Amino acid sequence: MRFFILFSLSLIAVHAQEIRRTPLILSQGGTPEKPAVFDGKGMIIDLGIDITDKVWVKNGDLWTTQSPIPEHPPVADEQRAGLFIDEVPVRISRDRVAEKNSGEAGKIIYTAPESLKPGQMAWTTDGALYFRWPKEKAAGSGRIIRPPTKLESGVVIACSNITVRNIIARHAANDGFNIHGHRIGLRLENVKAFSNGDEGISAHETVQMDVFDSEIAWNGSSAGGVADVGESVTTYTNCELHHNVNAAFFLDGKQHRLTNCLIHHQNQDVLVRGDAVVEQSGMVWRKE
Repeated sequence: MRFFILFSLSLIAVHAQEIRRTPLILSQGGTPEKPAVFDGKGMIIDLGIDITDKVWVKNGDLWTTQSPIPEHPPVADEQRAGLFIDEVPVRISRDRVAEKNSGEAGKIIYTAPESLKPGQMAWTTDGALYFRWPKEKAAGSGRIIRPPTKLESGVVIACSNITVRNIIARHAANDGFNIHGHRIGLRLENVKAFSNGDEGISAHETVQMDVFDSEIAWNGSSAGGVADVGESVTTYTNCELHHNVNAAFFLDGKQHRLTNCLIHHQNQDVLVRGDAVVEQSGMVWRKE
């Protein structure tokens, strides 16, 4: 009987977890003395659309849609991922040599199907989408998920003096957590940014933000899982970063502090650009 009661309570907890299909925009902050608090209590913000059941022309690990997907037209921006296979980002790829040789300014030529590397995607001239399955997934072994049509982020923080905690943001076309403008007194606690097209977390302009006990993984940006730029001032404490494209941290802001973070399954740990000041202590980078 005791097992049944515990099992039933567990089911209730699972069903009670909120899954949101639209971006969360936080615009009501507090004061430095009394910050506002948004506790998602495990809320999942999932902007992905499952297109596994589309009609695919399959040639080994190279799959092509039989016809264009109007909701997912060709995207010029190759900085980010345009698809996900379950959690794994699939990057947009263009043929830069062919574009240059065309002699036409602004010409967009995608990488030909036969030249795609595993984990890359592109579009045909008539708008059909094609991709090569990433090495982490055997062909046909995972769900094919596209991000939303618009360049949306999962969570947008558009205010100052706020604590945001216990939220999972995934499958956004842009960032998992996106912050622009002059925002100060921001604190993220126990958030997870998984499988977003661009960065997991990205602070811009003069944002001042502290991030604690969070996980950033499988994000598709060519910069890193975290990209804090402009004149931003940020800290990350007790965070875990893994399986992001390129670096774990891409730091091009004003000043940053990284403390007791675990990094694994990354090409690079911390990439510093420009004259950003970055302090590190207690960092662990496992080079599996």
